[in-house]
Parts: sequence; C-alpha cells; structure tokens
Amino acid sequence: MADELLILNEKPSAKYLIAGWRRQWSDGGDISSGLSRYLINTLGAKKIGEMSPTVSKMCYPFQISGTHDAFRPRAAFQDGLPSSPMTQNNGFYDAGNGLILFRGDEPWYRIDLYGESFFQAITELGIEQTVMVEGYNGPAPPEMERRIGCVYSKAEMKETLEKFGVQFSNYGSLGRQGPTIGMALVTMAHYQYPETEVFRLGAMAPMYPFTTSDKQQAGIATDHRSFYDIMRRLRAMFQIDINLSELESLGNAESRQLQETLDEIGTSDPEAQQIIARVKADYSYARYDEQVDLTPELDQTLRDILDNMPDES
Repeated sequence: MADELLILNEKPSAKYLIAGWRRQWSDGGDISSGLSRYLINTLGAKKIGEMSPTVSKMCYPFQISGTHDAFRPRAAFQDGLPSSPMTQNNGFYDAGNGLILFRGDEPWYRIDLYGESFFQAITELGIEQTVMVEGYNGPAPPEMERRIGCVYSKAEMKETLEKFGVQFSNYGSLGRQGPTIGMALVTMAHYQYPETEVFRLGAMAPMYPFTTSDKQQAGIATDHRSFYDIMRRLRAMFQIDINLSELESLGNAESRQLQETLDEIGTSDPEAQQIIARVKADYSYARYDEQVDLTPELDQTLRDILDNMPDES
C-alpha cells in the first residue's frame, strides 16, 4: 500500500519540513494555509511530488453533512469544458538549502492512511525535523507578540523548543477535545513513528467579540504578525535564509489598524472598553528575542574591547 500513497518525482537533499493546510479547522488568521502559500511563493519553491490519487480517493468523501460545498473537491470549467480534475492538492515543494514545504488539504476520513503517506515522505526525503504551522482565533492584544503554543513528538525535543519562546499545550488533558490535523500527526509520530521529530506551532490571531461599523467582526483575518512571529522562530531553528521585513511591516500595519478599531469601539461602549483592557492585562505569552550570530572576527573584536576596558574599581 505504501507505494500507492506517495509520488515523489525528485528527492533533493533535505533536513527540515514546514507543513500547512488549506480549508482546515485550525486556520485562524489564515496561518496554516496562508503561511505555507507565502513561503512557497517567496522562496520560489519547486513542486517535487504529492500524495497519490489513492489518498484523494480514500481520504476525501464528496460531501460532509451540513457543510454545503465548503469541503467538496474543487471543480473548474473553461467555456463549458472541465479544465481541471477533481483531485485534492497535497503537494511537496523544494525551497532549497535543505528545506521542504508541504501544503495540503486537511483529510476528512482515514487519518491513518493520510498519516502513512505524510510520514513516508518524511522518511524518503530524509527529513530530520518537521513542523506543522496552525492558528486559532482569540482576543490577543494586537500590538503585542503573538502567543505560540507547541506540542511535540519526542520528550528530548522539549529542552531545545523551550528556548524559542513557546508555551507547551495541555490541550485535551482535562476532557475530550478533538485534535487539529497538526496535533493528530504529532500524536501519530509519538506512538507510530517514534523515530521522527515532529512538532506543531499554533499562533493566536487577534479576534474580538465585537462588530465593526461595516458589520465585520473585529479582528485580523490574515494575521501577518503571526506569520512573522512563527517564522522568527523557524528561521533560527532551521537556519532559513529569508528576509522577514515584509511580514513584519504587514503585521505592524494590520495590528495598528485593529488597535484603532478597538479604540473606536471602546470610546462608544464602556463595557467593551473594560473587556479590551482586561484582555490586555490578562494576556500571557512566552517572549522570544532572536539571537544575533556574530562572525568569528567580530566576536573576537568585541572580546578584545571588553578585555581591554580600563578597570575603574
């Protein structure tokens, strides 16, 4: 069955994989679908393979009750003639420098089969570490660093991960809660694929229970600040050569706009103002400051300066 689940046209030298999903439950702030798309486009990643038609056939029923057409396969026509087959898109992309990107459609059935295909790709590509990026909506103060939750597959990973400003999740420990696709794959890795190192980063994208003047919920639909805060960590972890200034700029602009909206709402609604103030006071996150890597020459120069400073004691 394994040979029927994965099609890899190329097997480049690879160490790391970043995965995201379209049309999935944990895509608040467009983080899972949007960040994976942004990285593929920005890094000029080349498609090298995909999960096979067997996965499309077995993991995606035509209709899920109560969802209308949201989860049906995509169909397209040109001048009345079908222009693309009704298949799901679960593709692997080579971004160069040892980095593989995955962008897929969340499976609706047979997570065991989907996971088998996913972990087969990890094995065949020689991936050392895999991260799933996801998002959820919540009342995060827009001007503050995003909260990044984390679950991981191997106990020995924790010591390294905690250096990157993440909060380890206790999701589901107090009662039954269904997993996200990222959580499901981390759980499968822990119990069924123990040789793999897999973790999930989930960011809270700002969304408040208020309606704006144009009848929209007060929040950030595509939260580039979450993209930025996740990628600051992954850039350091995976040594990715990527300029994040665009994400930083977009995130700051979106956050300022939301803060202005919240200020307007609070001015006209004292109860809303109390909620906004309480959210900011109660908000907690693990701060992350990127370390600056010095060249050996600059490091030695700084050491020489410190060693030769006059003793004023």
